[in-house]
Amino acid sequence: MFEGDLDEGELEIGQIAGLIHEIKPAAEIIKEIIAEFTEAKKSFC
Repeated sequence: MFEGDLDEGELEIGQIAGLIHEIKPAAEIIKEIIAEFTEAKKSFC
């Protein structure tokens, strides 16, 4: 939306659609985020 104008504004969607290669359950995504965080945290400690 351009400046919040729903009638004359512009809403861009789909630019990232080509980067989606699989659909995962939310729980799996959260587990991956936590695992990546834990791994990254090791480099700071």
